[in-house]
Amino acid sequence: MPARLAGSVLALLLAAGPAAAEVVIGVAGPMSGAFAPVGEEMAAGVSAAAARLNATGGLAGEEVVVEVADDECNAGTGEAVANQLVGRGAVLVVGHACTAAALPAARVYADNGIVFISPAATNPRLTDEDVGPGVFRLAPRSDAQPEAIAAFLDESFGGGRVAFVHDGGVYGQGLAEGTREAFERSGNRSVATLAYTPGEKSQNALVGQLQDAFVSAVVVGGLHADAAVIAGEMRARGLDAVIVGGEALGLDEFRDLAGPAAEGVVFALPESHRDDPAAAALSEALRAEGIEPAGVLLPSFAAVEIYAAAAERAGSFAAAAVAREIAEGSFDTVVGEVSFDQRGDRTGIGWKMHVWQGGAPVPLP
Repeated sequence: MPARLAGSVLALLLAAGPAAAEVVIGVAGPMSGAFAPVGEEMAAGVSAAAARLNATGGLAGEEVVVEVADDECNAGTGEAVANQLVGRGAVLVVGHACTAAALPAARVYADNGIVFISPAATNPRLTDEDVGPGVFRLAPRSDAQPEAIAAFLDESFGGGRVAFVHDGGVYGQGLAEGTREAFERSGNRSVATLAYTPGEKSQNALVGQLQDAFVSAVVVGGLHADAAVIAGEMRARGLDAVIVGGEALGLDEFRDLAGPAAEGVVFALPESHRDDPAAAALSEALRAEGIEPAGVLLPSFAAVEIYAAAAERAGSFAAAAVAREIAEGSFDTVVGEVSFDQRGDRTGIGWKMHVWQGGAPVPLP
């Protein structure tokens, strides 16, 4: 975790003196690579929550210690990191944004009696595979994302010329084709569904096909780097069709890579709670430290709140007892009231469409 962030979040609240024992909370996620900002947000949120607990006596009188681990968004590293956190005695792990790392890690946590709450992994498999009773998700499921995008398309471009492009990957193709199917169920027709090769420095052939199809909107199913190339070349060729996508297009890295071409790009993000009354005091404190409570920072904070409340209700740190309280309970958190369904997914959470305006993600009405 970057020293600036660690120092800032821990300075938000005065920590109590060291207690006789420690409660270890792990944070696992992409602390390096393209998705490092997501890992940084998770670490900041958990550290801030730990500081608040320690300022009021810790958990059951024990000091909360945060252990941060880099899973590199990789399956093998995710499993190795999970085993490391087992060895460090973690009772809770918050994190794993990438499903590739989250799935093998979740099995390790289930086998070793550790509660696992992901504020960021959206792939349905995380909870559908039922790896254990202690696995919970605060983020919305990705299979609900195409419906949100399709509803926007139907309202804004119903009857218009909409194309769908994807990188052939599980995420990208699933997003594009799922959105197209939902769009067509509303009585619309797509003008094209096209695949592109990811990682190319130019996507001019694809952009030429879009230009020939006279599209008014194009849905891009893929990761942020490829989407930035497509956006830049569309604008360079004078194609002003609206670009629409999933949460990958909402990353700051997409904005930075696309430059001026990011302006007006529309994308889906999990519903944000950073300006809700429950989060107002924490958000103000974070902003005073120069940290914007964006992305998964607040849900990561909430994960610790949920665990602490459940452990108190259970009167124990035993994973089975705490997991049962989480599964059956309701919790007041910085992201509002939280409860979970029988799979471990948060109830009542969804996706909201945003647009890049002036370099900032602005929610659409």
